[in-house]
Amino acid sequence: MENKDTYTLQELYDDLPCTLVELGNRAGFNEVTIARIRDGKPTRRSTANRLLQVLSDIYKRPDEHPFTLRNVTGINVQRNLREERREAMMEEEKSKEET
Repeated sequence: MENKDTYTLQELYDDLPCTLVELGNRAGFNEVTIARIRDGKPTRRSTANRLLQVLSDIYKRPDEHPFTLRNVTGINVQRNLREERREAMMEEEKSKEET
């Protein structure tokens, strides 16, 4: 695979030198989870990061340039509503303290 600044998840899957079952085994997920991520279904950030870590190993990416959510597009990461609410509450409390 050629080196470039950004990749799509689809091209990583298209050039994959192993099956989805093998990819799932290496990542610790079943092939259904791997296929759901490929198909654009929402996934946890930790799951996406683990998959990208395994893809980096498969494609022999150097430690300085692994695949990440910043350089791979096409992964639908679930929003963490609990974290967003907590951050909003903290912002609200902070703005109250300033007034």
